[in-house]
Amino acid sequence: MGTNDNVNKTPKTAKKNDGGVTIVEISPRDGLPEVCEGSSTADKIIYINKLSATGLKKIECASFAHPSLLPQGYDAEALIAGITKKPDVTYVGLVPNEIGCRRAVITQIDEILVLLSVSETFNKINLGWTLRESLNKMLPAVLDTAMKNSRTIRIYLMTAFGCPYTGEVSTEEIIQLLLKLSYMGASEIVLVDSTGMANPGSVKSMMKTLLDLRLDTRLAVHFHNTRGTAIANCVAAYEAGIRIFDASLGGMSATPYGAARQDIGYWNVPTEDLVHLFEEMGIKTGIDLEKLLDCVRLAEKMAGFPLPGHLLRVGRASQTVEIPQYLREHRIIDH
Repeated sequence: MGTNDNVNKTPKTAKKNDGGVTIVEISPRDGLPEVCEGSSTADKIIYINKLSATGLKKIECASFAHPSLLPQGYDAEALIAGITKKPDVTYVGLVPNEIGCRRAVITQIDEILVLLSVSETFNKINLGWTLRESLNKMLPAVLDTAMKNSRTIRIYLMTAFGCPYTGEVSTEEIIQLLLKLSYMGASEIVLVDSTGMANPGSVKSMMKTLLDLRLDTRLAVHFHNTRGTAIANCVAAYEAGIRIFDASLGGMSATPYGAARQDIGYWNVPTEDLVHLFEEMGIKTGIDLEKLLDCVRLAEKMAGFPLPGHLLRVGRASQTVEIPQYLREHRIIDH
């Protein structure tokens, strides 16, 4: 497929979701470049193509940041040109500014991802802009470029559950940003728990308030497992009415902006664990779990070590196992 095959396509929109959920796979962009450092462009293409066959409906594929800022993203154009696109999958590319967006829209990318923060301090430190500059300068230029090239817009709203430098953020601040971004043309806004400050109670309360706004823009969540609450927060968000969840195969991730580097196992929610949880709860994901686990095996081969997701090691909750030989031979309690 040529690089311009998608330029004149009408942007895909999500179908009405009757109780099921959409899982957005972020590992090709967020985790793979760091965890599987040194992987070739060809390896990344094989990985994304394999993910595309699992039933996932949206995949974050690449970053169009300048290579001096993100060396792992040097091959974004070649990567996107090489994947075999599926018509029912939306492929997403991260852009830092208008220049990055112009690079992205001449590829097969369907959707543009932009970063923004609720916290003024966090926005300035991590993105290099004041919030006003982001909203009045960077974002309008990106939105204009994307829309003129028939691309939808996904926006990460970082520090939506608190800033590690300034503390709590108010729900009113988030509401005002959501209203602005929806009016500007965002098709999907992702509420990001940047450094793992959320808890199920705060998540459920905030999501209900935000969903009551009844915006035309879809809302999604992206939780980090910094303090071990990420999957619990996903369940709370679901119970409040959220139906779109970011996750990363095996939990792969770089250290999130603003978080101290720690050996805690993983930051992102492992996709396979979240899919299994929802399916066990009777909530449809549309994802073939066995095919997804094959992708985990491929990712572990690329990484050269086991990834911290649980399901590949322990299997589904519905599985039964044979009694271990040592338990057959040695009684625990002597009658």
